[in-house]
Amino acid sequence: MTDGPSSTEPKKPENPSRMSFGGHLDELRKRLFKSLGVIAVMFFGGWSFLSDQLTWVFMRPHRLAVEALLNADPPVEVNQKLIVLSPLEDLFFQLKASLMVSLLLGLPYLIVQIWGFVSVGLHEHERKPMRKFLPWSVLLAVAGMSFCYFIFFPTILEFLYGRLNTEYFQDGYQLKAYFGLYLMFTFALSLIFQLPLIMSGLGAAGVVDAPLLRKYRRHFILAAFVVGAMLTPPEPFSQFMMAVPTILLFEFGVLLVAFQGRRKAKGAKK
Repeated sequence: MTDGPSSTEPKKPENPSRMSFGGHLDELRKRLFKSLGVIAVMFFGGWSFLSDQLTWVFMRPHRLAVEALLNADPPVEVNQKLIVLSPLEDLFFQLKASLMVSLLLGLPYLIVQIWGFVSVGLHEHERKPMRKFLPWSVLLAVAGMSFCYFIFFPTILEFLYGRLNTEYFQDGYQLKAYFGLYLMFTFALSLIFQLPLIMSGLGAAGVVDAPLLRKYRRHFILAAFVVGAMLTPPEPFSQFMMAVPTILLFEFGVLLVAFQGRRKAKGAKK
């Protein structure tokens, strides 16, 4: 006669959603270490073997602006080389560039690890909207970065370089200031490109609808220019360049919310 299960019987795996607080912390630590390990390998690999290529990539907007000004009528000459004021300035630039690329490339793996940790504590009705919106959020962020890199930043640089009064001033643009401006615009546009997704989520939750958004369209346009002024240098062209995509994204968000409303109405009639 036995009092309980045999000691040789294999134990069932513990339900992750019922782990202790310490177990959750251990699981989180393992997933973070895996993610940081992948990002660290890409970071050191990029810095060690691809620093010249990364420098070429991140200097591209500057080169495009310089070339466009040389082909303008009348031509405007801008030094193709940026100034460094410290022996470490170019090193920090390469480190930041390598880190930025490694974070971007490692983001899908990082999201998978975070989702693997968070999802076990969510109910199915909570997982469904996350699975639906998260991929679109990443795609919109990448779209914002691409828009900044290929269109927005070269255009802004061309305008800023071209407006310099060379009768009184000599251009001497610094690498640190250039890359800082690029990071600021990239981060801002990555956030702004989330606008349609945010509006769609609010529409799905019943917080807003298309008529309400259209009613306050003029207020949003004004707010877009105010936000553009806050996120750009104090001159009107870059503010305009920031505000126009924001307004277009708002209009796209209105269309998404209107589509959701029509689909809900059709579902209610059935």
